[in-house]
Amino acid sequence: MDSGYPGKDNKVRKFFVKTFGCQMNKNDSSIITDILESNNYRSVEDPSHADIYIVNTCSVRAHAEQRALGHISSLKKWTARSGRKVVVVGCMAKRIGDKIIKQHAFVDLILGPDSYRNIAKFLDEIYRSKTRIIDTELSNEVYDKIYPKNTGVVDFVSIMRGCNNFCSYCIVPYVRGPARSRPLTDIIAQTHYLIESGVKDITLLGQNVNEYAQGDLNFAGLLNEVAKISGLNRLRFLTSHPKDLNDDVIQAVAKNNSLCEWFHLPLQSGSDRILQLMNRQYYKSDYHQLVRKIRQAIPHAAITTDIIVGFPGETEEEFQDTVDMIHELQFDNAYMYRYSARQGTKAFQYESLPERMIIARLKMIIDIQNEIVMKKAKEMIGRTYEVLFEGPGANKSTRGKTRGNKDIIVEKEITPGSIDKVVIKEVKGHTPIAELID
Repeated sequence: MDSGYPGKDNKVRKFFVKTFGCQMNKNDSSIITDILESNNYRSVEDPSHADIYIVNTCSVRAHAEQRALGHISSLKKWTARSGRKVVVVGCMAKRIGDKIIKQHAFVDLILGPDSYRNIAKFLDEIYRSKTRIIDTELSNEVYDKIYPKNTGVVDFVSIMRGCNNFCSYCIVPYVRGPARSRPLTDIIAQTHYLIESGVKDITLLGQNVNEYAQGDLNFAGLLNEVAKISGLNRLRFLTSHPKDLNDDVIQAVAKNNSLCEWFHLPLQSGSDRILQLMNRQYYKSDYHQLVRKIRQAIPHAAITTDIIVGFPGETEEEFQDTVDMIHELQFDNAYMYRYSARQGTKAFQYESLPERMIIARLKMIIDIQNEIVMKKAKEMIGRTYEVLFEGPGANKSTRGKTRGNKDIIVEKEITPGSIDKVVIKEVKGHTPIAELID
């Protein structure tokens, strides 16, 4: 990748990146790394060896911000050595960048999610002029023609950035801007690059991938195009919005062998009133129908979800609606969160529920979903699955994933990147333990 900006001196400075938050942030950290390494900077895995400490932040929940802010505060001691610089980037940098740079005199550079192409130029200027810089302006940036290096067997290709949905609890549209899609040619070029690098499992990434649009090409069309690429073993996508996932996308998964039978479909609530307060733009009956369509077209498909409990005004009956949906739909996995008030969103003005009530509700649905996960894991015993082995586990074991994104352990050492048939023999904890089929 060539960012078009040459380094201003011959000194090779070392940087370390600490990432908080979602897969989009991890992907952004890879983009930052690629840009810097193309401009006479070198990535290191140990911050004690770094000249520059980059903190990539998340604003989706208050807890994520608090963790990042605590980590930033701890870096004051790290900067005691002369010449060290601290950089804060990402969603929290966009949301409260002015506050961060005022409260932490040792922070030298603040960048929002659309400003990474200039990170090397800004750092060179900071080293040359001993200045401090903040750039959090949003733009139409999609980081095309940037293909971060990969040394593993699993990776991600960002197909779009931003979001147009404005769910009432969500800060993302405010800190990442409106939805905009990456050109098909660039997505295909990066996919080819990753396959040639040895990647076996690729996930197409976006805040709402179903919003992808380039001219007449929609998301289903994109899936069909990428699925044609020679050498592609496994293709997935994250994340889908229930209001936008349609029959064409389901059929694309059903008919393309490389597309894995896994749908991550955030429910958020089982109450129609709460869904409307959240501005989710669907009803629970729509969600039920969508799950039925997926399971009719692809009976063995795995469906995972996100759920928020304790949204302002959620009654006990409305919480029970969510519990009922979990029981009825039997999700393969669920990411469950307590509602987190985000200043700047519509829901921030609503009165919060008592903390004790929210925590009790969250614990209840976690316990229910754990029972479902355990039941489904035990149902796997004796069945055969195709597993891509990703890396070492504990005690000379190897971990891998099924096409349905279920974690599997084989208690022997297997080369990462191997794709093998296994049979499930037992379950330890929540994890199926398998043996290779000769």
